[in-house]
Amino acid sequence: MKKRSLNLRRRKLLALALLLACLNGTSSVWAAAARTKLILVVPHRVFFTVAVPVYVAQEKGFYRENNIDIDAVFTRGGGENVQAVVSGDAQIGLSTGMFAVIGAFMKKAPIKITAAEITGMDSFWYVVGNSPIRRFEDLAGKKLAYSRPGSSTHMAVLAISDQLKAKGLKPAEPVSLGGIPESYTGVRTGQADAGWSVPPFNLDRVEKGELRVVMRGDEITALKEITSRVHFINSDYAAKNPHAVRGFFRAHQRAVEYMLDHKEETTKIWIRKADLKYPETAVLKTWDFYSKPAMAAKPIRGLQQTIDDAIRFNFLKQPLTQAEINSLIDLSYLQ
Repeated sequence: MKKRSLNLRRRKLLALALLLACLNGTSSVWAAAARTKLILVVPHRVFFTVAVPVYVAQEKGFYRENNIDIDAVFTRGGGENVQAVVSGDAQIGLSTGMFAVIGAFMKKAPIKITAAEITGMDSFWYVVGNSPIRRFEDLAGKKLAYSRPGSSTHMAVLAISDQLKAKGLKPAEPVSLGGIPESYTGVRTGQADAGWSVPPFNLDRVEKGELRVVMRGDEITALKEITSRVHFINSDYAAKNPHAVRGFFRAHQRAVEYMLDHKEETTKIWIRKADLKYPETAVLKTWDFYSKPAMAAKPIRGLQQTIDDAIRFNFLKQPLTQAEINSLIDLSYLQ
């Protein structure tokens, strides 16, 4: 009788445990179902300022805490980012040049700038190790690579040319070569005298002496106080789903803070998630190019200068009115 009673008690406990497990599993499914899914367009799977915050936010659970799920789609940036968000295929575009975003907005695209990505310039320009080009002044009249028209590197090369002219030197010749691998190939084959890159790309070659940095982005005087890349949203989607958009930017800002404060841990996450093949010492040098003020989400700095330059280089036909500026930029999603 006592044995039957023990067996009965065990069966009841087992049934209770199974019920609790089912309820727990069901609650997890319900929680996942309740999270809002957002599609991001990210201009590269490695870039420090955009890919790494996504990896950190995923790893540390910052998106889950804000009740969102993220599907990151990696693109070539610029117009490809803009088109994806304008069409509604993605809800948020990360790290896109101001010229490209403003140009699309002025064509009545349903987009808004919601945060700064970088103020100043984090790119650098390099030459092969045996090049006679050794300093900024030596870039006069040389072919200087950038990615694509309207990109932040395009803005930078135009600003470098102006800086050379201000010193009485011949301006550089801008050459659009595409992304970082294409830029490197272009330098090796003579299509450009100086190629562009961002950390950690090519820092291992700089360490080995194969390449030499001749110009850092923070040396471009005109861009020091100008927001060169921004994050933007599909305004139609955001109007209907403001909590999801705010949740994303809360998670993103927290991830940026975390990665700047924890570089060793972030380096390991970055190497693993992006499958980096660079030495950890080279990856850690990335932090030398960035700071919290440069990566602050607000304000959007130097907007008038950006608009003037966009007109000057034929990305805009006329200045934006104050009403258009107010419609273009909405930082309320950072609250």
